[in-house]
Amino acid sequence: MRIAINASIFDRRPSGLGVYTQALAAALHALHNDLVVYTSRPDEMPGASAIRPWGEPSRGGLGHLWRVLWTQTGLPRRIHRDQADVLLNPVAEGPTRAPVPQVSVIHDVIPLLYPEETPRQRWYIRSFVPAVLRASARVIADSAQTKADVVTHYGLSPERIAVVPPGVDRGQFFPRPEARAETARLGLHAYLLFVGNLRPHKNVARLLEALARIPGELTLAVVGHRDPRYWPVLARQAEALGVAGRVRFLGFMEARWLPVLYSAALAVVVPSVYEGFGLPVLEAMACGAPVIASTTGALREVAGDAAVLVDPHDVPGWAGAITRVGADAALRADLRARGMARAAQFSWSETARRVLALAAEVHGARTRVADYA
Repeated sequence: MRIAINASIFDRRPSGLGVYTQALAAALHALHNDLVVYTSRPDEMPGASAIRPWGEPSRGGLGHLWRVLWTQTGLPRRIHRDQADVLLNPVAEGPTRAPVPQVSVIHDVIPLLYPEETPRQRWYIRSFVPAVLRASARVIADSAQTKADVVTHYGLSPERIAVVPPGVDRGQFFPRPEARAETARLGLHAYLLFVGNLRPHKNVARLLEALARIPGELTLAVVGHRDPRYWPVLARQAEALGVAGRVRFLGFMEARWLPVLYSAALAVVVPSVYEGFGLPVLEAMACGAPVIASTTGALREVAGDAAVLVDPHDVPGWAGAITRVGADAALRADLRARGMARAAQFSWSETARRVLALAAEVHGARTRVADYA
């Protein structure tokens, strides 16, 4: 069984979707070496077959348009040429008329729930994505929350959707004993860490309000693209709240910095109003960081009993939870232990094993139909 993987989403500075795609491709290759991976970064993928870089997300709207068009034209031709048996789409971008059975992954429905954040993607999320999912033999959702959202908003049958959580790369995410010395060179000492984009559903604005209620020098470090649509607004809010000197917008950080920043953090905060999964929760736990997360979306599902959970709209509750975790060393130690045990339940090898089983299932179903015919 030859599996083709549409990795056109992978970029030189991969987003969470790009990281997922690369990690899944590597884990699948360790279990099944008959892969062909379509990517513009062939040096960074196993079984790579090079495609043009015009669809990379860093190219913005034009890149997005190129990927949509390429999945309908160039991708089916490549699949036919390479004699693939199954197509795996690590994001919900694929042919609406696939030449072979396809398995597509959907991570969340955030553009449906918060359309104002992605106004140019309305056709994409309302028409293209559901068409791809309907054209897929099986659909993978990161979480039970995402599965329920797909059933509700797209009307797919629950039986067609398998919940397969992402893994954690424990070769990258593990406690770093030298972390505090390294973060001190960045001017970070006692700090909270937020990792993610700055879109409104990430709820950084309420996190700043909570920080303003906490006296002292506790710092908030924000790692993620300084999106010009949102960063200036948040910076002005921090100034108005009197905490500008305690907030560090670090922007995009190289991957090697993430486990260091997680390891040295007093706590990692994930205040999102909604998440389809919330991988920073598990990455932080794997690095031994205490986690404070919101109660909504898939975050409760992902964190289990290994995090302090707070209503994302409860600013005093967030201030209280941060203060409690910061003041209680025993609580932090307990959260570290429970968090590392929780993160150990998620591995890319298990994710790949389950994805491979679904690929074999749809390939077997097609073979049985062909034999019967």
